[in-house]
Amino acid sequence: MHDAIAYPDKEARERSINAILDAGVPQPRLGFWQFLSGVFRFEWLSIAGFQAAALLLAGLFLYDAPRELKYVPVYIPLFVLAVVPVLFQGQYFGTSELEAVTRSSGAQIVLAKLILSGAANLVCMTVLLWLEVRLIGRPDLGRMILYCLVPYLVCMTVLLQLIRSGKKNGMTLAAVISLGSCLFWGASSRVAPGLYELSAVGVWAAAFAVFSAFFVREICFIVKANKGGRMYGTVV
Repeated sequence: MHDAIAYPDKEARERSINAILDAGVPQPRLGFWQFLSGVFRFEWLSIAGFQAAALLLAGLFLYDAPRELKYVPVYIPLFVLAVVPVLFQGQYFGTSELEAVTRSSGAQIVLAKLILSGAANLVCMTVLLWLEVRLIGRPDLGRMILYCLVPYLVCMTVLLQLIRSGKKNGMTLAAVISLGSCLFWGASSRVAPGLYELSAVGVWAAAFAVFSAFFVREICFIVKANKGGRMYGTVV
């Protein structure tokens, strides 16, 4: 017992703790654009790969389907489906808790991925519109853009609601809803062809306004949570 090492007293412990704290070098907090660049380095391959696959599928469907404007909404949910793995991977792999305690808030992670995914969506939908113009000839671009944006905003708004809910099966639900949306728009083109006539443009414009408001509201929630350093959604 005489050879036992003496347990440090309270003052010795405090000196050791203070020495450790003094030796630590605090790291500066990353700016958002620096953080976005870091997320891009990690996620660009998966984002680009899924988007390229969605564009390929949409292009194949476009060549096989009758070349009419009413079929444009059928392809758009595929681009939302392509961003589901990237946006839901935190919930799917159970790392949302880790994101909540890191230097970057969960809302910042969602916002960065949403910006990158949205940019990829924009590029792919622009290419799809170009293909439509080449195949159809001189279509009504205003109607074509509405037929792209309304299904996209509907799917993205639902997707963000699922992220905010924090459901563990959110990724599965988002994928099912995206594919179900493809079927819905395909069925509507056959069951209600009048919905795609020139006289129905007002209905599409109203739907665009409504779902744009919902989408903007969700983006505002994310930005507000990011400024407060909080999670976007509930960890369950």
